[in-house]
Amino acid sequence: MQLSAHSHPVGSSAVDRAYTHVAEAIISGELAASALITEGDVAASLGLSRTPVREAFLALESVGLLRLFPKKGAIVTAVDDTETAELLQVRILLETKAVQLLGERPSQIDAVDAELTALIQTQTDAAAAGDLLAYARADHRFHARIVDETHNSVIDGIYARLGPRLERLVHRVAARDPDSIDRLIAEHRLLAEHLRVGDTVAYDHALRAHLESGHRLPRML
Repeated sequence: MQLSAHSHPVGSSAVDRAYTHVAEAIISGELAASALITEGDVAASLGLSRTPVREAFLALESVGLLRLFPKKGAIVTAVDDTETAELLQVRILLETKAVQLLGERPSQIDAVDAELTALIQTQTDAAAAGDLLAYARADHRFHARIVDETHNSVIDGIYARLGPRLERLVHRVAARDPDSIDRLIAEHRLLAEHLRVGDTVAYDHALRAHLESGHRLPRML
């Protein structure tokens, strides 16, 4: 499988370059579910040795984007309705708890709100530019910023590992239904407003509706 090159930050390590290259191809759908890729393919695309690519593959397997088969290569994992529902249920559980905890620290709400407002703008700009990878990344950062308010390093680690799969879900929705993008961004603004005024009950209801409608799933939890 020949992959197109992606840009990478100056100074990024070879492992980071390989990881980002493959992760973006999977999140964007350039590499479809069940596609087979090899260390040699990626190494040749990026002009790297196979060692950093092997490390990147292991990291991608740890976040659920690849399944490795020794001496054969790696298969891109599939996304089905069960996994989608399970991922979003975890998001609801962690995010609603974070909002509850933030409500107990009202002095921090303004700072969080400012960051969420900036992320909504980033998402809006990315959508206007047709950059669905940046749009999906900003979507995840919006929700992750709220989860950060648990101030729990274990939860932060769990949510970080879910990030690439959640970004893939968001990208898939945007690519399949571009008309939904403006509505989903507006729903982020509504979530931020509920957070700003400390209405945790309204936030909970709005979050569930946001995820259920965005991913066309039955009522969750």
